[in-house]
Amino acid sequence: MCGGSPPAAFEFYIGGSAGPSLYVRLADGRLLYEWASAGGYSGVVTEASPAPEEWGRFREAVDRLGVREWEQEYVSAHSCCDVTYWHLRMEMDGWNTVVRGANAYPGSDGPEISKQFWEFLAAVKHLIGREP
Repeated sequence: MCGGSPPAAFEFYIGGSAGPSLYVRLADGRLLYEWASAGGYSGVVTEASPAPEEWGRFREAVDRLGVREWEQEYVSAHSCCDVTYWHLRMEMDGWNTVVRGANAYPGSDGPEISKQFWEFLAAVKHLIGREP
């Protein structure tokens, strides 16, 4: 596998009013992430240092999962309570997107998290060194 470079911009959040949340972002070439619980922020920001091969795997996952074709917004009729929100902003190779959802995900007709989204989340967790 050949290496890869980080995207020009990357920001990903998933969480809600209950349960854990994860916020990952590229800032000045550094990949920072924060875990939190119960909808708040822990204040503990950790830096990850993905190798070029890991960035290459992440780029391959983005392409394989069709992230470039995701709609701008996914909202479920089941978004009234205990909502899981997510947000993705990415700029890579001249392509950029902002995508968000509330209890709805690419590749799913209902509030269930799709295999496609699980795999994207797994790729993000792998990038920060947290195996799913």
